[in-house]
Amino acid sequence: MPGSTSAFSTVPGDEVLVSAEQSHAHQEKHDKIQRTLLLDNLGIAASTLCLIHCMAMPFLIALLPFMGLQFLEGELAHRIIALFVFAFAIFAIGPGYLQHRKKIVLVSTVFGLTLVASALLIAGPMFGEQYELPFITTGNLILVITHLKNRKLCQCAH
Repeated sequence: MPGSTSAFSTVPGDEVLVSAEQSHAHQEKHDKIQRTLLLDNLGIAASTLCLIHCMAMPFLIALLPFMGLQFLEGELAHRIIALFVFAFAIFAIGPGYLQHRKKIVLVSTVFGLTLVASALLIAGPMFGEQYELPFITTGNLILVITHLKNRKLCQCAH
């Protein structure tokens, strides 16, 4: 048919003819999904890095000066990693939520970020690192699971 183009289908050989505008709109949506998936992957990496950093630090703290990595034990390292955790959560899960509208993803994100923020701003400074660890660990685990759920909900059907 003139002016038509074939679109993707989940069943091989079962393509659907659509207009060029519909095909372009689908491609734009697909590009947004790909960006969200990339940001979710980066969010998973940031939360996992934060988990590893917090869990391993008590064991590695004595070795860091010998390796020239003593900056990793400081509060600045915590805040930088948390900044990435927050940024990727907002920029991946936010647009993903706008696409799929699953409230559990939004609630889980807010809860996970609240735990991470509470660990860094309240539990750690006021009560010590031993009280920070449960909050930041739980918050990051919730965020990793939420990023995975967001990825699943955002994937294109083909």
